[in-house]
Amino acid sequence: MTLTQEIAIKEYGPPTIPGSVIDAKTIPLPLKIRLTARVGELRREVSRTVHDLRYRAPRPRGVAKILVLVPAHNEADAIGHTLQALLRQTRPADRIVVLADNCTDDTAQIARGFRGVTVMVTVGNTDRKVGALIQGWRRWQAGYDFVAGVDADTMLAPDCLRYLEADLVAQPNAGGVMARYSFDQRLGTTFAARMLIRLQRLEFASWTADILRKKRTYVLGGQASLFRADALRAVALQSPTQAPWNPASQVEDMLLTGDLRAMRYETPVSTRARAYAGPMITVRSLYSQRRKWDEGMIRLLTTNGINRWTSSLWRQQFSLLSNGLTRLGFLFMLTAALMVHQFVWDWIWIFPPAVAVLLNLRQAVRVPHRTPADLVAAVTLVPVELYLMLRLVCATASWVTVLAGVKGDGWARQARAEAGRGNGTAKFLGGVLVALLTGAGAVFAWLHATAGFQRASLTSGWYILAAVTVVQVLGMLWRIVRRQKARP
Repeated sequence: MTLTQEIAIKEYGPPTIPGSVIDAKTIPLPLKIRLTARVGELRREVSRTVHDLRYRAPRPRGVAKILVLVPAHNEADAIGHTLQALLRQTRPADRIVVLADNCTDDTAQIARGFRGVTVMVTVGNTDRKVGALIQGWRRWQAGYDFVAGVDADTMLAPDCLRYLEADLVAQPNAGGVMARYSFDQRLGTTFAARMLIRLQRLEFASWTADILRKKRTYVLGGQASLFRADALRAVALQSPTQAPWNPASQVEDMLLTGDLRAMRYETPVSTRARAYAGPMITVRSLYSQRRKWDEGMIRLLTTNGINRWTSSLWRQQFSLLSNGLTRLGFLFMLTAALMVHQFVWDWIWIFPPAVAVLLNLRQAVRVPHRTPADLVAAVTLVPVELYLMLRLVCATASWVTVLAGVKGDGWARQARAEAGRGNGTAKFLGGVLVALLTGAGAVFAWLHATAGFQRASLTSGWYILAAVTVVQVLGMLWRIVRRQKARP
């Protein structure tokens, strides 16, 4: 018996003819009854459908979705190359968003000319790159499984996104994975610019080799890293900005990596994905960039102390300091001995630079797309040593600034330096003047010291210097002979 028949019997009573059945086709029913019956049937169909959907068997998950955020401030010269590389990925991104932040050039217009690229102009942002990332994250992150941060002057190799995604899928406990960075030597148009790029390539190759050996990094660099979206959301929940990044730090990518590590996420480096970051092509811009990085890192170190995450950073700072002091100590001892005619040459001192040349040569051989000039720079040693001195000056100035409680806008300083502006020359000359005055005072005091004091100082100084040098040489030899599983 149908629902219509049941309603008819309820409304009119049972049939009067024994054995007969009320048939909706033979007995005309009022419109009210027909509508009520139809509504009841529809209600039952909806209930069955909802039940089937709620308790349906799980289906295999589809392809993950990738969001790429590209913060850009006045990057008209580079944004086109960056977007071309992103659009040519063998694993295409599901959405590419250019975050045009306070641009006064044609960055946004150029980006809009690329089909498949979304342009978002930041509103009221005063936190520079970090603020742009936060605005982009809040607007676009919903519904995506992975989020990539790519600098506007970084070019990804064609298979970079594919490898980064594969690495995250293969490591469920990884919060993010970083591409291996290098620099395009062709971007240098002058001898000085090409030399600076070459030295940055050598430095990053050495750094990448170290973190590949450790299988994790203390910083998922903002140049090109892919993050698990759920991991970023977890960080955002406990962040004062309600976003993964914090504008209070000048090294937002390093702080984010520390937050991920604190939440027990791994932070590996891809052994296959490659990206080419924008190099610094002047000494002024390189100095400003490293000052920003060093100051931000030192503030993190002084705030967080020593733990599993910061231990690598502390070792890096100690290594840089010890290498710099060794070289300055040798120059000081050599000069002091020559001034009082007490210097005696020993051929053992040729061994440290020889080992350094071998180490530089080994690292230069592994530089991606190396050129003969890379090998020449490593063998001659002088450019590498000058670059080390620049790094030491940056680190020293940064430590002094942080410990003195001086705060500045590293982003603005770097932007001015890249544009060829700023008062860096005056500060540099002031530093040189202070160094000259200090050196003159030390020379005067040394020449007027007693002969006994001079002999005792030279003897103890050479012994201390020799002991430290032996330790450093052993460390370099170990780096030369140890096996490297992946290319930097």
